[in-house]
Amino acid sequence: NRAYKRAICMRLSGNDPHVKVPSGGKTQRHFNMAMFALMGRVSKLDGVVKQEEIDFAIAIMQQLSFDNAQRQQAIQYFDQGKQLNTDVMKCVRDLVRIIRPKTELADLFLKLQCQLAYSKGEMRLKEKVLLREVAHELGYDKGEFTRVCKKAQNCLDYFFAEPRGYLKHAYSVLQLKPGVEVGEVKRAYLRLMSRYHPDKLSVDNLSAEMLQQAQEKSQAVRDAYETLCGYRKAL
Repeated sequence: NRAYKRAICMRLSGNDPHVKVPSGGKTQRHFNMAMFALMGRVSKLDGVVKQEEIDFAIAIMQQLSFDNAQRQQAIQYFDQGKQLNTDVMKCVRDLVRIIRPKTELADLFLKLQCQLAYSKGEMRLKEKVLLREVAHELGYDKGEFTRVCKKAQNCLDYFFAEPRGYLKHAYSVLQLKPGVEVGEVKRAYLRLMSRYHPDKLSVDNLSAEMLQQAQEKSQAVRDAYETLCGYRKAL
């Protein structure tokens, strides 16, 4: 699964945030499980999952271009990670056996977890102890872990801006103001799909170009609706 590893490294590093991500099979499954289960554990260590932590996790889902089913699976992993009976370190060890220690993907994995810990403003002691253990499993010593933490702080603004940006875009596509009720989101989705769905327009003898535009518009509406639904279910 080299193509998958290379693609998500390009996306998560920001070198090519729009590169197509091929199916990663076992690697993809273990990466997503470890990533979001550990995020759930880190977020819950101080007793309460903060909005900033939810926003950060959703930003990573967006960067990885998750569809609705993948978002729901990631949310499930996140929720499982919050439970103390979930062995998140086993998830990490299983992942390391696949991606290998001290690789680019291992570095990104650790940096993202550190960024999550800093999303509330500072990394607390319990979070630092856990992430130091994660760093050890990934092949990093204490000094290297400290350097990753510093890089995580420096890059935090980029990731923290992501959820706000894509949620604003989703509301805009549905022609809504941010923060409206769930019912309004669904009504806007149904109204716009009724207007732009190619099957409904095909009877109007539109040109192939106009039908293509309608198809792209309906896909954008569907993506925006799934984005907002996934976000609200994570709250």
